[in-house]
Amino acid sequence: MRALHPRRFKTPEGRTVSIRTMAKALRAIRQNPDAEYPGWNWFPTPGRMIVSEFRRGLHDRINRRYC
Repeated sequence: MRALHPRRFKTPEGRTVSIRTMAKALRAIRQNPDAEYPGWNWFPTPGRMIVSEFRRGLHDRINRRYC
């Protein structure tokens, strides 16, 4: 059975990241969304795309939970 509240996130690359690390990374990415960041995919990814994908995944989780 999966936990109601996850303790880790999984990047598209397959790496697991703690919630604290993800929150710090998102804060830094939001301050400079035009930069490209390694480690999200197998290629450097623009910050705007990372925030967009994170938001899409969050909304998907919310909708799955309450439907």
